[in-house]
Amino acid sequence: MAKKFPVYSIAKPFLAQAVLELGLPLTDRIGQHLSVISEPYAHRRIDHLLNHTSGLADYSALAAYGQAVENRTDAWSREELLERCAAFSHNIAGFNYSNIGYLLLRMMVEEKTGLSMFGAIKALVLDPLEIECFEEWEARSEIVPGYDPRWVYSGTFLADAESIKRGFVMLVRHRAETIGPEAGMALLPYQGTGFDHPGYSYGLMNDVDLSTGQPKFVGHGGGGPGFAHMILVNTANMQVGLETSTADFDQAAAILRLRAATTN
Repeated sequence: MAKKFPVYSIAKPFLAQAVLELGLPLTDRIGQHLSVISEPYAHRRIDHLLNHTSGLADYSALAAYGQAVENRTDAWSREELLERCAAFSHNIAGFNYSNIGYLLLRMMVEEKTGLSMFGAIKALVLDPLEIECFEEWEARSEIVPGYDPRWVYSGTFLADAESIKRGFVMLVRHRAETIGPEAGMALLPYQGTGFDHPGYSYGLMNDVDLSTGQPKFVGHGGGGPGFAHMILVNTANMQVGLETSTADFDQAAAILRLRAATTN
């Protein structure tokens, strides 16, 4: 049996798709769809949360968060995390990658469906697209010894290399056949990403063809204790590549290698 690992933030495209499958108006505020959520979070628009342009900071800025993860303590409750983060400046202009934003989306999906995040993704995305061999990961295990996966507040799951590659291609095909991988595109003013013209669109990292506005490559990175990954799909031929590591990981370099590998 192929070895499964936590995909970490490669789960974000699947969570984003679950949000889209709910059919809610994306211009709605998240507070319209969560029974208990306060400021500074409630007024953020769903579409802005999906493409990291809501102004929210990220919980990785909490020194206590990194220390607690390193010490292998139990994860804080979501309420405690959001309370700790409430004092941040949450008025960041433009794109700012925010796991807090995806935690809010996760909470909304769970409340709307009455399921866990993985259960909702399975019901809304995996089963309809016939994506198999993913597994929920919410309890400590020897996969990452001593680590409480609930520290991944934005959510993740387990998959083996071939399953996540196959499932990601199926997700990208579905996005292309529905709203398009360019929907919600935010162009990013960053250099050295491995992309020529980086963008982000509802859970997908992109390399954008500026002449058409269409992504040439779509993918996502993911990293946490024990593992780091980058997955990438060439939209012209639907070839997919994955790099995964248990050591230091240069995501930009991995993107360049994956671009070359999926173009051959």
